[in-house]
Amino acid sequence: MAQFFKNFPLVTYNFGDEVTPSLYQNLSVFIKLIDEIKDDIAFYSTLFIQDYDRPDTLSYKLYDTTEFYWTFYYLNTDIRESGWPIPYQELLPKAKKDYPHRVVTTTGNISKTFLPGHTVSGSVSGSTGTVIKRYLDLGQIVINSANNFNAGEILTPSINGVAQTADVIRVTSDTEQYNSTHHYENSSNEYVDIGLVPSGTGTGAFPTVSSFTPITYFERITAKNDSLKEIKVLIPEVAAQIKTEFNKLLLRG
Repeated sequence: MAQFFKNFPLVTYNFGDEVTPSLYQNLSVFIKLIDEIKDDIAFYSTLFIQDYDRPDTLSYKLYDTTEFYWTFYYLNTDIRESGWPIPYQELLPKAKKDYPHRVVTTTGNISKTFLPGHTVSGSVSGSTGTVIKRYLDLGQIVINSANNFNAGEILTPSINGVAQTADVIRVTSDTEQYNSTHHYENSSNEYVDIGLVPSGTGTGAFPTVSSFTPITYFERITAKNDSLKEIKVLIPEVAAQIKTEFNKLLLRG
């Protein structure tokens, strides 16, 4: 990787509280060469990244050298912005790590209560936790808790150890955060508002959503990761020429 940066122009930069600036490669330099040719089908083909392919190993498969790994990022805006796709087997552990909490849903009115930082307790499960955030449009309360809550039980918020019994709600469902609904989509894969109108403590019903598809956090992560796998790659005949011209442009500054 160091070889790729060796031709980047040097600039002075103060790291942290340093008084004397240091010379450092100007990583903000962005050459438009590849952007200008990436839509010309004469220069590239498309392929699907396989599980456990890395940029360097894929470069070796295509060009018998690892040194063209950087072209994948310049040719593909998505992986340049979102990163390299990860193997399918690593998606669930990642989802659990990124979304580790419990999600309680309710049709109750939580617009002025169950605020982040409030503690909560379940009347039947005995589970407790701390509110992390709320999604009012989905009737969701995200709770940092090691235990699950029971559907149908009463959830009571507390502030500084004082139970707010006037603000209780009834739990409609409970699940892991990564398995909870992130949003709903219609048949055109467009985000839709389910039109939840909360009232009382939450004994009502959710709107009919049978015509919509719930998309969980895990499904969203998986779909995004899959979308990163189809990429453009330079055809071998032009890869070396592109590298040479790229370095010439860098040296010109």
